[in-house]
Amino acid sequence: MSSTLALRQKLVAIARQNEGKTESSRNQAPWIKPLWGATSFPGGFVERQPYCAAGMAWSLREWLKLPEVLKALGLTPASAEEWRCKSASCFKDTKSWSAWAKKNKLTVLGKNDTFHTGDLIIFSFSHIEMYISDLPDGRYLAVGYNTDDAGSREGDGCFVKPRGREKIREVIRMLA
Repeated sequence: MSSTLALRQKLVAIARQNEGKTESSRNQAPWIKPLWGATSFPGGFVERQPYCAAGMAWSLREWLKLPEVLKALGLTPASAEEWRCKSASCFKDTKSWSAWAKKNKLTVLGKNDTFHTGDLIIFSFSHIEMYISDLPDGRYLAVGYNTDDAGSREGDGCFVKPRGREKIREVIRMLA
């Protein structure tokens, strides 16, 4: 089986398209509104809800438009849209990212496992980011939406930040 690194790097590149963009007011900005259209909760924008999962849903939807990704996952455009996670919740409901991973028999890892580029990191405080790479000091780089320096789920934009493993709840791998 050939490496999927190039495909997973494309997912990270999509997630990083909004890197450095910040809110104009709490959970609001023109670049944030389209993220909610990729979720099953489009009213989240108007309600000023945390948008970390909306950012991941948007990134996943855009990645699944690539023919090479569909082929690697064995999906068609229609089945990809049905398959992908659209939840604004990380783990607190039956349609959360965590439940989606289990339902689709995706690999779910723990905080001490080896991560791959493009893995989705769910934190214990109901926040989700995307793993990029390890750092020499034992931490890792991740891209996250509605985050800040502290890795909060109530941040002020989309950033790439170093993170530690202590608050990780689980890690979802979509493509090995």
